[in-house]
Amino acid sequence: MATADLRARLEAANRLGALGADARDLAELFRALYDEIARVVDATVFLFALYDEASETVEVIRQMDRGEEHEGGSFPLGKGFTSEVIRTGSPKVIRRWSTEGPSVRLLYGTEAGELVTPQSGLVVPVLSGDRVLGVLSVQSYRPEAYGDRDVLSLSAIATQAALAIRRLRASEQLALEHERHALQLEAVLASMNDALLIVDARGAIVRLNRAARDLLRLDTASLVLGQPLERQRVEQWPVAAREMTAALVPIIEVLRAGTNVTATEIELRAGERCVLSLSGSVLRSAKGDLQGGVIVLRDITEQRDLERVREDIFAMAWHDMRTPLTLVKGHAEILLRRLSSGDGDATASKAAAESIVKHAGRLTELLMTLFDVHCLEAGLLSLSPWPTDLAAITREVTDEVRPTALHKINVFADASAEGEWDERRIRQVLMNLLSNAVKYSPEGTTITVSVTSDEGIATVRVSDEGIGLDQSELTQVFRRGYRASSATRVRGDGLGLYFAHGLIAKHGGRIWAESLGHGRGSTFCFTLPLTPADVDQAAVSRA
Repeated sequence: MATADLRARLEAANRLGALGADARDLAELFRALYDEIARVVDATVFLFALYDEASETVEVIRQMDRGEEHEGGSFPLGKGFTSEVIRTGSPKVIRRWSTEGPSVRLLYGTEAGELVTPQSGLVVPVLSGDRVLGVLSVQSYRPEAYGDRDVLSLSAIATQAALAIRRLRASEQLALEHERHALQLEAVLASMNDALLIVDARGAIVRLNRAARDLLRLDTASLVLGQPLERQRVEQWPVAAREMTAALVPIIEVLRAGTNVTATEIELRAGERCVLSLSGSVLRSAKGDLQGGVIVLRDITEQRDLERVREDIFAMAWHDMRTPLTLVKGHAEILLRRLSSGDGDATASKAAAESIVKHAGRLTELLMTLFDVHCLEAGLLSLSPWPTDLAAITREVTDEVRPTALHKINVFADASAEGEWDERRIRQVLMNLLSNAVKYSPEGTTITVSVTSDEGIATVRVSDEGIGLDQSELTQVFRRGYRASSATRVRGDGLGLYFAHGLIAKHGGRIWAESLGHGRGSTFCFTLPLTPADVDQAAVSRA
């Protein structure tokens, strides 16, 4: 008997030592307490409550009544047994409720039918030093159910409950602190324009900001955080995402080896072209252990495109200026020799001078175009909008072109079409379209120019009977430096339509080309928004 009693005491001590150790919250702690208390005392009715000193409120976590678990509740500190134990910090035994306790009207709302009153009870405080954290309370439907030994047993369990409560509160506080830091980190990551990825020691992505998700072109189902970038899963992603991942894997491997990655450029071509600058830093713990790394990706496509534009413009300028420079220099030398030798051939001298003026003008025009294109690409091109009649300037530009053109040019622009536009820039667009129509259509053919306005926009159409464009050329004709295959026999730099496209876009308009194919002519069209006053007037006139 002595051995069995000792074994039972040791088992009870072991259970008490582990009591609530696995509980993840107060509800789980309640159930662990009930299981242990029901082993040692009558726990027909059991409740576990915590006390809030600031509000002097008792919060019942959960309660058990005849084996059935119920929700808790809360009540202010009052005059009952539970409140007395909280105030005094001492256990309270109620041997006969009918003579020692107050009348029972409702047992925390657990009675559904006829009220059954307890006959005895035991309440012990859950203490942390001198501070009362809460209470454990058991009640029985029979009198004299609890004695001094039960007080000791329940107090021992209450001591372990206090340890578990402190642990849970510490964990809760730590979780709140982690959540606060996580929210701060999320706010920082969300505000970053650069894409940022955090990987663990295995090379798995554990966090990324919105910019990174957009850059990776991944939806919520494509990327599993915390999972390594395995080939089998990556192969099921979209092409652009696979290309990006293939670029990331070597960076991650270097970080896993414990080495930082300096700025490295990669160019992605799946879908829209993108140039990225990647850098990575190793993350280590306070002890120096490798924890993973941070990868920052910066989209430098625009920067590299601007650099390429500068290089292209320089190359284009050098290529296109060599011929006029050579001619200017050659004719200037001829003119100089004649003047030095006293050659009085006025006709030849005049021809040399005219050639110099002509090619110098060509150089000036080319340099101005290159400068304008550079400003457009760099976002430095400014407009000077002013009330302008598109029909009027169309007629004026056509009149300027007609004397030197060996074509029949018809203009249909009788009505006015006014808007707030930069007149000089719109003249440039019109001159470019008319010059192209003249250059790329045979002599004696007809060029038709029309200006119409409706629904708040003005539309200009320049049609010719020239070389025409096929469908693939129509989609590329406004690209910088593009020359259609059928246009290579005509001198040009491929900048005019590109610049016209940029000017119309800056005015809030649209420009496009139409053609039925090679040898069937082309029509170049653009639209511009009318002024609000003209839109209202047009609506009135239609009404």
